[in-house]
Amino acid sequence: MQGTYRLVTKAEQELLDRAYTKLTGLPSILLMENAGKALADAVLSVDTGTQAAVYDCLVFAGKGQNGGDGYVAARHLQSEGLRVAVVDVSSGQAHRKDAAANVSAWLELGGEIIRDLTRVPTDSVPVIVDAIYGSGFALDRKIDADAVHAFALMSQLQESGSTVIACDLPSGLLADTGQVSALSLKADLTVTFGRIKLGLVTHPGCLYSGEIWLETLGMDDDFVDCQLKGDPAYLLDAALVSALDSKVADDAHKGDNGRALLIGGSENMPGAMLLSIEACARSGAGYTMVRAPEEIIPLLAEVMPSALYSAIPQGESRKRDLPGPMDSIAIGMGASDAGWIAKALTSLIPNEKRLLIDADGLNALARMPQADLLLRERKEKGLEPLILTPHPGEFERLAPELSSLLHEDRVGAARSLAGKKSVIVVLKGMATVVAFPDGTVFINESGNSGMAKAGSGDVLTGMIAGNMAVLRDSCQAVLLSVYLHGLAADIALSLHDDPRSLLPEDILANIAAARQTL
Repeated sequence: MQGTYRLVTKAEQELLDRAYTKLTGLPSILLMENAGKALADAVLSVDTGTQAAVYDCLVFAGKGQNGGDGYVAARHLQSEGLRVAVVDVSSGQAHRKDAAANVSAWLELGGEIIRDLTRVPTDSVPVIVDAIYGSGFALDRKIDADAVHAFALMSQLQESGSTVIACDLPSGLLADTGQVSALSLKADLTVTFGRIKLGLVTHPGCLYSGEIWLETLGMDDDFVDCQLKGDPAYLLDAALVSALDSKVADDAHKGDNGRALLIGGSENMPGAMLLSIEACARSGAGYTMVRAPEEIIPLLAEVMPSALYSAIPQGESRKRDLPGPMDSIAIGMGASDAGWIAKALTSLIPNEKRLLIDADGLNALARMPQADLLLRERKEKGLEPLILTPHPGEFERLAPELSSLLHEDRVGAARSLAGKKSVIVVLKGMATVVAFPDGTVFINESGNSGMAKAGSGDVLTGMIAGNMAVLRDSCQAVLLSVYLHGLAADIALSLHDDPRSLLPEDILANIAAARQTL
């Protein structure tokens, strides 16, 4: 599976920069010039309203290449008539190579450098540019006193109303994982170069990047794909999802749209199944079939009479065959710790072509000593990868050895589990991560904090099951469903305004509206 917008790590971007200058014969300082010009254009796009008393823009520039981009931006802004100064955050260390050349150019043109940080005004500056660290930052890096002072000044300016524009990355944000320093500022806008860095769109970095502008520096997709050979990461967005969705034929009948089976529920949690059942049906499944504890079937059938119901057999020795061949199966929603789940998983994992395990099904899988054997058997039979949809707590129960990595690098943790178990991992949460067994990863850009309620995951499970039944493809169904799930929540939020008032039922109600936007 390939996406539209490739995301890169720090090392990958550095490789691209070197390859581009080697291929074109153009000097690296030209890349810095184009980056700084894009940064200046971003500053010029800001509606500053009333003019500043002293400066229109302050550029906080470090000693590295990121600071060099800042000096280029300052030069272009000055040429446009803005009152701009560069705040030197180099701590007296010498600039090198391209950055040094641009510091010299700035001084030759009479540009102002503020080296005494006590002279920096902390109000009435419409725009500040954060060009201190960029992608070279590491969390174990010692931050000197001048840099700490500079961060404090930028924070004061932001509180006074300054728009913050980050150069490539907000300073203190890790390009690969999205981890952030306690000093980092939340940018209003980040202008990034070459390709978007993974850390800008994964959590928690996505909370700090603001709106993202990309300056490709002339690197087209063919060049990027030719140079980068490692496991790819992509943005899961509308452009990609539009290509994955299928249109319903005018003469389609229910058999064309597939048979989905949902297995789960308990006396204490019938609502989880109700949410999944409706989501599955609204996602287009021709038959939405349900297997649940007998005592809750009347309630389920009353609310969703269009589904087809059968009871989960009770007792260790009892078994009931599935109601015919299924195009998709999802198991675990609202099932609590029922004993039948492990028995069902033992039969389903090595035999069913398209299978999703969620919620209490994941907890049961984590307790099963034969889980790896079942997954190996599934792979040997050539069945589509099993889909696991954990939230962070369920993920840690499934893979306790990845617990530390999960807290440091969500993408790395999801990718590791997907590769190790040969499964598709949907790691839920802000900027949901979808990881495939071959190492390919997608980061979802849709969704909002209103989804942080019990039941939202049950809606997603139903949507994936429904789309699997229609598309007959686990990979496509997962990507389509994850994006539409978040988009439906975004549409619901636009109607409610307050994310606290958003309900899983609101996501259900807007599935059709989300699909119509594609």
